[in-house]
Amino acid sequence: MSEQTNLSRDDSLFWSGTAPVNCDIIRIFGIYLCISSFIGIICNGSLLYSFIRYKDLRSPSNIFVMFIVGMGLLASCTLLPLTGTSSIYCQWLYNRSGCFLDGIIGFLYGCSSVYLLCAVSISRCYIIIRPLNANKVTLEKCIIASCGVVLISFLWTMMPLMGWNEYTMDLGRTSCCINWYDNRPVYLSFTIVIFIFIYCIPLIILIVTNTITMIGLKRMRENIERGLQLNFSQRRIEMERRILRSITITTCGFFITWTPYSIAVLISIFRGPDYGTPPIITSICSIFAKSSAIWIPLLYMGTSTQFRFRLVNNTAVDQQTATNRVTATQQ
Repeated sequence: MSEQTNLSRDDSLFWSGTAPVNCDIIRIFGIYLCISSFIGIICNGSLLYSFIRYKDLRSPSNIFVMFIVGMGLLASCTLLPLTGTSSIYCQWLYNRSGCFLDGIIGFLYGCSSVYLLCAVSISRCYIIIRPLNANKVTLEKCIIASCGVVLISFLWTMMPLMGWNEYTMDLGRTSCCINWYDNRPVYLSFTIVIFIFIYCIPLIILIVTNTITMIGLKRMRENIERGLQLNFSQRRIEMERRILRSITITTCGFFITWTPYSIAVLISIFRGPDYGTPPIITSICSIFAKSSAIWIPLLYMGTSTQFRFRLVNNTAVDQQTATNRVTATQQ
């Protein structure tokens, strides 16, 4: 552990100083984060605008995606530039208040995103196993559920500010997070609790609900082939299958980006920071996790046929309307 890590958080020297990593390597990832920030603002902003602009895209399941995109836009505007620019300069640039902001936004983004993914998976699972009650999954209920999820995530982010753990610089000293490398009970207990409730349990929920949904859709298709009457048509089952595919791929992308960082944290928890993962590995894993703010919208746009189909149709209608207006003006 570096000498600066042992300094008091009230000491100005703690928030300055060069990162204990290979600066040439970390600068490359810093540039990557800055580019990701620009891409994330465009992708998340475009998606959020589309959800707001086009009513057809505001389906109950897409409400959860809209909130995820909103959190991704927040992360792209704050989290990625803070860590990216600090990585380029190979030191933390924004003092204690900036560190708190970086840690809070990062925690809020990660927690709310995984909970919202659980919510959308649960809603699709409920529709498949209870098709007669599908109309109960309304737009208003999904908005309330999404707001509740974000509120719960916000409460989690406030715990370190209330004394259960704290926000501080990570071992790479170019970004901030909760203090997961301190093995005192008040710090260790929080780290283990959030690993269980924000990683393990959501992962189990996502695997179980998506598996149940997949099995349910398979059985529905088999029943249709046998000529049995169902509440869902073949077309509706195919639509649900495409939605499930999009959700599954997006979820996998999220966990692929966050799992290396979670493993690095666990190694440091049980082996201690002096014998855990090197600071450069921890920093790279952290940067990779934060870049999920661009991968989630990219994966969603690339896999959601509903989004692409409706967006193209609505764009064509807008263009036709504009053409008609120009023609009417000329006449």
